[in-house]
Amino acid sequence: MKKTILVVCGSGIATSTAVVCELKERLAERGVQADIRQCDVFSVKSQLHGVNVIAYTCALKEDFGIPKVSAVALLTGIGADAVVDQIAAALKD
Repeated sequence: MKKTILVVCGSGIATSTAVVCELKERLAERGVQADIRQCDVFSVKSQLHGVNVIAYTCALKEDFGIPKVSAVALLTGIGADAVVDQIAAALKD
């Protein structure tokens, strides 16, 4: 069954869209398939159904009971491979 990533940013538009694009490309390079959705920080709780990992670029302190990975490195490029590795590993669990 295909896994799902929820990408979260402050507004659910610009930053999360950039992360979604990076994730699609980098996961495809690793042969990892996943559905990727995006939302704003205020909608996370209502978007969690079926989500296997959260990739976030804003403050997200709450524990939702699923893995969370800071995705800021996908915007800067510094440490991006390590972030994608974390997300890919969380999808395998």
